[in-house]
Amino acid sequence: MDFIERLNRANGRLKAARIRVRLQVLNQKLYARGTFPPAPGSTKEAPHQQRIALGLPANPRGLALAEEQAKGIGVALEAGRFDWAAYRGDRAETVGDWIERFRRRWRGAAITWQTDYQQPFNKLPLDAPLTLALLEQVAEKKTEEDSRARLRACNAYRQLAEFAGLPGEGFAQLKGSYSSAAVDPRSLPSDEQIAGWRAAITEPGWRWLFGMLATYGLRPHEAYSLDLADFPTVRVHEATKTGARFVWPLYPEWATGWQLATVTMPPLENIAGYSNAQLGTKTAKGFNRLGLCQPYDLRHSFARRCLEFGYSPEFGAKLMGHSPETHCKVYRRWIDEGTYWAIYQAGLQRGDRPRPPA
Repeated sequence: MDFIERLNRANGRLKAARIRVRLQVLNQKLYARGTFPPAPGSTKEAPHQQRIALGLPANPRGLALAEEQAKGIGVALEAGRFDWAAYRGDRAETVGDWIERFRRRWRGAAITWQTDYQQPFNKLPLDAPLTLALLEQVAEKKTEEDSRARLRACNAYRQLAEFAGLPGEGFAQLKGSYSSAAVDPRSLPSDEQIAGWRAAITEPGWRWLFGMLATYGLRPHEAYSLDLADFPTVRVHEATKTGARFVWPLYPEWATGWQLATVTMPPLENIAGYSNAQLGTKTAKGFNRLGLCQPYDLRHSFARRCLEFGYSPEFGAKLMGHSPETHCKVYRRWIDEGTYWAIYQAGLQRGDRPRPPA
């Protein structure tokens, strides 16, 4: 008898006994699912469908123990004596406790922790008990739908939940449809549009910043701490998202003709005191006020230009400061189409290619 059949039989026995709890398997762990009172920290007032992590493996021995626990939960519900504290164990610790545990176990670059984890965690009430309901409510209420912030929050909260032994699959739907891989090259501005927008900017600081992002394909925050000693080569600072790198302009004429060697920062107060994310937000707001495209459109246009110039994905990835794997993931459709288009064009231009019949 396979495990799924055993699980179905256990749930059948619970149903026959009129126990209002069912067992589920998530990530090889057993959970009790039913209509329970709001968990600690939840903003909901009425009982609703929730899961309880039983801390048992999805094997025959674990299933036998889980069935007994499900019966106990059902009896407590029926008698009106259900208490979350009896079933949460260590999971009754606060959000702050779990974040600190998670941080100590986490391995990665400091800038990645600050951007992808600490910022979403800052939205959470640190003294509240950690519950799925709380994490989902914060993600939904404090980030915009289908936004990068929503995606980042859901990824961080899912990992925190699973680290604490709570099921995190619900975040897959909550995170929405945002994806950097969804960039459509046909929606990006042409190089003629980019040059025209830049020429129309009257504020020197914003004109310089727009020119730097367009010419070098930088992330917005990277432009605020560049080394121009080897101009027109620019060197990105170590403290940025992916560390130090050099970048060459695909249009050297833009670099020199737009006088980008003369640094003129936008009129933002206390630039040095802003985080990378804050600099990105300030840049986006400034572009929006001036009626320009999104800052990242200029970075994506740089990637498109790399392809149009015939450079390999590895070369483009090096200039843009991410791995070839990330580059191909984000721009896969462009690279595939561009490669075949180049082969097609080369075939058409062959002097000895077959000719159509008259």
